[in-house]
Amino acid sequence: MSEVLTEELTTSTQDKEISSLGGIFIITGTSIGAGMFSLPVLTSNMWFGWAVLFLVVSWYCMYSSALYLLEANQKFKHGVNFDTMTKTLLSPALRLINGLSVLFVSYILIYAYISGGGSMLEHSLQSGLGISISQSASSFIFAVLLGLIVSLSTRAVDRFTSAMLGGMVITFCIAMFGLLNNADFSQLQPFAEMSERLQYSWAAIPALMVCFGFHSNIPSLVKYYRKDSKKVVNSIRYGSLLAIAIYLVWLLASFTAIGREGFATVMAAGGNMGALVSALESTGSGPTLAVMLQLFANFAVATSFLGVALGLFDFLTDLLKMDNSLSGRSKIALLTFLPPMIGGVLFPNGFIYAIGYAGFAAAVFALFTPVALAYQARKKLPDTDFAVSGGHLRMLVVLIFAISVVVFQTLSMLGLLA
Repeated sequence: MSEVLTEELTTSTQDKEISSLGGIFIITGTSIGAGMFSLPVLTSNMWFGWAVLFLVVSWYCMYSSALYLLEANQKFKHGVNFDTMTKTLLSPALRLINGLSVLFVSYILIYAYISGGGSMLEHSLQSGLGISISQSASSFIFAVLLGLIVSLSTRAVDRFTSAMLGGMVITFCIAMFGLLNNADFSQLQPFAEMSERLQYSWAAIPALMVCFGFHSNIPSLVKYYRKDSKKVVNSIRYGSLLAIAIYLVWLLASFTAIGREGFATVMAAGGNMGALVSALESTGSGPTLAVMLQLFANFAVATSFLGVALGLFDFLTDLLKMDNSLSGRSKIALLTFLPPMIGGVLFPNGFIYAIGYAGFAAAVFALFTPVALAYQARKKLPDTDFAVSGGHLRMLVVLIFAISVVVFQTLSMLGLLA
């Protein structure tokens, strides 16, 4: 067992043989779980045009901030995570704020995935096997099964995520073909002028940012690839581009299949994953579509859960200076999964709300902190083989976007946005 738990401590020769494919899958899988099933619901008022525009803007800013985080991480020794970087480069107050934001976002996203995963497991068992269990029970089962995989190692997550993402791509393609084959593209016609719908865009921006919330995985990938920046950059670039391509097809299929009136029904049912999938199944495309949608939804939320949980697991390991023994990993596993598991059991239908609140705190560690770390690292630490292009202007664009996320989420929480 100890050999399994320490398999990451391989020789550099072995690590050079690890391709970027696993990292790409981890980045894509982490991103699409939250984005896939909250995105159509949260953008249904702004509709297709604004949704695409702000999705692309969110991708660019989050992609850039991930590269800044990589640049800073490369200047530290192998295995260093968020806490050590912020302790070295930032003030104690900023380190505390960043640590709290990492914990808050990671825990609330894991809770969101437990909520969404439990909703899908309950729906799948009921519609496929006729088995009825409560959503609280299905959330508990979902969390325990996938938590065991994260507790083993990064490589276990890599291999399982790769297999799940392969199944997800296949089921996604079949499901999207079924939806688009019977789609009513007149649904994409503006129901109001874009200027009239712009007000609905501001409230959705924090959630759009969460669609690319893979930043907690960057230190894990730097550790996994032993600071091979080219492989990490490839993982970030192609993983996030694959995610945005999937999002665009998903929005097109969802909007044309359900229509605006259908989304009102989804929201009335709580907006959770099961409600959205049920609405898509009711489009009359046959039983094959229903099966593919259920498989795809389960694959998607599982890969996203694994990616975020892995990032939190490694963050807590670095924060608490735990070793890689069975005892150390067991303790971190309890700290990682017990709080969101309790939330998933007690409040099983908080998927959409959790995604919105995650965007508020994610602006700190996924946007502000990477820029601050890269800026300070350039001044205080030696150069490495990787630096983000674009100078201070690119940093400024990311910071403006970060401020926008905080402002719009605050206004939304106060009920001042439509």
